[in-house]
Order: sequence, then C-alpha cells, then structure tokens
Amino acid sequence: MASVLHELSGSALEIACVTLAILGVSIYLRRRRVYRSHNVRGLPNPPGPKPTPIIGNLFDIPLEKESATYNKMANEFGDLTYLNVLGRSILVVNNYATVQELFEKRSANYSDRYQSPMINGLMGWNWSFGHMPYGPRWKLHRTIFHRQFQPSAISKFWPSQSKEAHKLIRRILYSSEDLIDHLRFHSASIIMNVTYGIEIQDKEDHYIIVAENALDGMAKAANPGAFLVDIFPILKYVPSWMPGAGFKRKAACWRKSVLQMRDAPFEAVTKAMKQGFVMPSFVSNLLTDLELRKDLSELAVAKEIEIVRNCAGLAYAAGTESASIVSSLSSFMLAMVLYPEVQEKARQELDPIIESGRLPDFGDRKTLPYIDAIVKEVLRWNPVAPLGLPHMATKDDEFRGYYIPAGTLVLGNTWTILHDPVTYPDPMTFNPDRFLCNDPAVVNPVSTAFGYGRRVCPGQFMAEDQLWISIACILSVFEIKPGIYGKGEPIKAEAMFASGLICHPLPFKTLIKARSKEARSLIEQTADF
Repeated sequence: MASVLHELSGSALEIACVTLAILGVSIYLRRRRVYRSHNVRGLPNPPGPKPTPIIGNLFDIPLEKESATYNKMANEFGDLTYLNVLGRSILVVNNYATVQELFEKRSANYSDRYQSPMINGLMGWNWSFGHMPYGPRWKLHRTIFHRQFQPSAISKFWPSQSKEAHKLIRRILYSSEDLIDHLRFHSASIIMNVTYGIEIQDKEDHYIIVAENALDGMAKAANPGAFLVDIFPILKYVPSWMPGAGFKRKAACWRKSVLQMRDAPFEAVTKAMKQGFVMPSFVSNLLTDLELRKDLSELAVAKEIEIVRNCAGLAYAAGTESASIVSSLSSFMLAMVLYPEVQEKARQELDPIIESGRLPDFGDRKTLPYIDAIVKEVLRWNPVAPLGLPHMATKDDEFRGYYIPAGTLVLGNTWTILHDPVTYPDPMTFNPDRFLCNDPAVVNPVSTAFGYGRRVCPGQFMAEDQLWISIACILSVFEIKPGIYGKGEPIKAEAMFASGLICHPLPFKTLIKARSKEARSLIEQTADF
C-alpha cells in the first residue's frame, strides 16, 4: 500500500482517499451480501485479529518482517489465522498436520491461484503455470515440466550439476570476497545450461540481469497489500500518467523484463536449432521430439511449442533466483560462520573421499548422511519462501467447524511450521543432527520448503540435488570463518534475514580459504574436467 500512497500528494491524495473509501464501502457491502448468502450454516470464520469496519484487517497485513508477524499471530490464534481485507478472505495455515489436511487431502479445493491484477495482468506473469488458475491449461504445463524434472529423470543433469559445483568452488577460491555474486552466477548458470544449453557470461550477463529485474518485481508485488490494484482491481484501468499511478509505470517496466526473460533464451535455442548446432537441453530435447511427431496438426504443434516456452521460462525464473539455490547457499555459508562445529563434523565424513584424491560426486551420496542432514537443516533454518505463493479455495468449505469462503487466499506459514519447537526442538539453532536421530516426529523440511499439495515446486528434486553437490564440494575444500577487521579481529556475524517473498540473509562478512595445499590442487584440477 505504501508503494502507491507515497506517490500521492495534496488534492490528488484527497481525491484518492475519497475514491478508495467509496470503493471500499461498496466492495465490503457486496462481499458481505455474498458472504451471508453462502454461509447458510452460520458457521464462524477461523480465529484471527479483530477487523476494523470496512477495511477489515488491512493494517494487520505486514509489509515487512512478515515471518515474525505471522509467527506471532500463530502463537496467539493457533493452527489457523483468518484475516479479511476489504472483503477478501485470507487464511494462514500455521501447522504441518493442518497443511496436509487442506493442501493434500482437500487438494481439489485448495489448488487454485488468485489472479493478481498486478502480477498476472499488469506485470505479464499470466504465462507462468506457477501463477495459472488450477485447470486443464495448468495441468498440461505441469505434465510436460514434471516429465523432465521428476526424480527418475534428473540423474541426466548430474554431470552438468557437478561441473557447475566445480566452477563455483574455483570462483570462490580466486575471489571469495565476491561470494554472493558467485552464488547468483552459479544458480543462473546451471539452470540456463540445463534448460536452454546456454553458457552465460561471467560478468553482466544479459539473461541474468533481465531475470533478476523481473523477479525483483514479482517479489515486491507478491506480498498481500503491497499494491492497491490487487485490492481494487478497477485501478488497473487508471491511465499511467495520472498522479498515484506509479504502480502502472513500475508494472510496465517489469513487464518488459518478464516477457524478455521468457522469450529471449527460447528464441536463441530455436535459432541455433535451425542452424544445426545446439546443445542438448530441456528445450532442444522437447522441440526435437515435436519435430519427429507426424500425428500433430500445425495448430497442435504451435500449442505444444508455447507450452515448452512457458515451462522453460518458469524454470529459468525459478532457477535464477527463487528456487532456493542463491538463498539456501548463502544461508548455508552464514550457518558455517556461526556453527564451526558443523563444518568439522562434515569434514570428518568427507575426508576419506578427499584423501583418495578426488571431490565428492553423486555416487557418494548414500555414504554421506551428514551432508544430507545439512541440506535439510539449511532448508528448515531459513526457508527460501516463508509464505510462498498463496493457494485459493475454489468452493466454500467447512473445516473443523469453521467456514472458509470460496475465493479465500490460503497461505502455508512455512517459517512457523519449520520453527515449531515441538517438531524441531531449539528451532533457531542450526543443528543437522536433528535429522539423524530417526525420530518419526521430525518432519523432513523438503515436504514443506518447496510448497504444498498439487502446487509444490516441480523443480524441487533438481534444486535439492544442486544444493547437495554444491555443499559437499564447498565443505570438502574450504574453511569458512567469520570475516575480520583490519587488525585481525573477527567480525561478529548474526542470523539476520531480509523479509519478502524470497528470504535471503542480510549481508555478512566471511573469510573463505582452501583447507590445504592438497585441497587447493583439487579445486584447480577441476578446470581440466
């Protein structure tokens, strides 16, 4: 909301306030009538903060420190927290068992997506099946994507993922002070290689810049209440030149990046295919299969090509920034600074491999349970998407004696779920050992960190593999310590994280050095592979 109001001043602000008040009253009364007609059983809504007349819980929606705010609500109201903003129902689910009941057992009713006027309409994300409404079009996209990234198919990516992990440790060795840039490059490089067969440039790569701008816009717009057009859709018809219409100018800028992100690399692959030289990839493999299909009409082929382009664009978007790699690896590095004993225990497990004169690979995974546990704890300790993209209830529902109206936005409170002290004792501490105790009460965070139900991230298996090989290689060859001041005094690091759709650690200083001459040699040798 602040992102719109700060652009208004004087009479424009007064006009806007009056207009919004009238709109708010009309929407509130209309939805109140709909509510009364549908809630025939007279059931109460789930518990939540007391709403204010007309605007409801508008000012209870946090625009910063979202995780802490929703966690506080969970502690006060229990498994379910209900809010209503100008007639729009929002349900926050704060418990793993409750998440399973709604998103898994009742998935037919809780797999839809709200069609955000800002994100889907003005910013142009309507081609992304992550934002599509639940239905046949979404299912077609999901099926094609899943076919290439399901657990039985992703081993074909292991050579590329190992190569990218080796590239990452070389970059860290030669310029560890640019760690975050290296992690961004690492994430983008693997997804561009796997999805399009494109090798990105080391510095100022056009594909990365475009994707980061597009995703920055989505992160800003995804938080409920961030832009008034999502509360008052009629505002999307306001001319861009009007005072207070800065959201439309921002959306137009983001839209260019969103569509460029989807189209530019896809066009590069199709051009390379026509010239007879293309690297194997998600896109080239599917397009080659289409060329061999003689049973499809020209219209059907065009439709399939559009689906492949859209699926590739989503993979590109997810892999560049939000599919956990950048955030999770930076959280891992922060955890290693704060918990040196975890590094030491990991090295004891990895040393037999290093002493044999090589780096770990995917074939070693079964013999490295502590590395697996570190990956799980990274996903739990700082979940990449604390709330994720909201689901939407398709129909009215009764749940535990409460009424959930159709159209309710339903969010899994991932941060609170993964910091439940009953499931994860001492949840603020980074402790991989919690996943080695064989306690059935300890939930694998992978089942939560990548989303829920039919809307779970379809690239989760590849993302988890990339985290594993990257973490295994980093811990094999590097010693990670706090940064130091000029006189050699350690800089105290803290577990502090940014808020928003995607959660990253706040900047921290670290000192990264090769563990030994032998470790340095192993890193340098990867350039020859």
